[in-house]
Parts: sequence; structure tokens; C-alpha cells
Amino acid sequence: MNKLLSTLGICLLSSTIQAQPPDIVRPHEAIDRVGDIAMVCGVIASTKYLKNTRGSPTYLNFDKAYPDQEFSAILFGKNRKNFVVKPETLTGYQACVYGKIKKYKGKAQIELVIEKQLRVKAPE
Repeated sequence: MNKLLSTLGICLLSSTIQAQPPDIVRPHEAIDRVGDIAMVCGVIASTKYLKNTRGSPTYLNFDKAYPDQEFSAILFGKNRKNFVVKPETLTGYQACVYGKIKKYKGKAQIELVIEKQLRVKAPE
């Protein structure tokens, strides 16, 4: 019985941990959070779909347009089928992206794999 209660307690604890909202990070703060799983929120200042480049990446540059952005979300072509919206059409939208923050060429980024990682609010 104690083992069952102990296991139940662990399950409840892990569901409580998973239910906590993610840390919300501003784009310029993301570089200090490399390795963390967080939600980065800001305005998509510029986008670029490089269809004919290896991996066919789409970049969403937050708060400042490329090359001055401090944070980007990247979506590779193999995952575009997972998105209803075309990410390259989101310039000017307020957005949040969720995932593990990584560093690429000195800048922070999150890779988007599924649409649930991207939340968008239309410009007002």
C-alpha cells in the first residue's frame, strides 16, 4: 500500500510540475537562457522562407529584423506540413514560441516542429 501511495504521489507531483506555466522570456533575454525550455514572446519583425536552401528553413526574427535580431524561431521544411499558417506571412504579429532555447551563430533560437509551439495574435 505504501508503495502504491508513493507511486501515486510521484505521479501527482509530476503532473503538477507539467501543469506549471512555462517561463516567459523576452527576445533580448533569450541568449541568457540557452538550454532552458521557455516561451519567448515578442513581435515578429521579419521573416524569411529559404525554400531553395538546404533544409528549407523559415526564420521568424523577433523584435528586430535580420541581421539585428537577438532571437529567432526556425522552422525546417520537413515540418511545414505540421503548420496550417504559413509562418513567413506573420511579419508584424505579436507571437510566442515555446521550446528549448539553443544558440546558433551567437544568437538565441527555438526550433519549431509542431504548430502548438507557436501562438500568434494579429496586429491591432
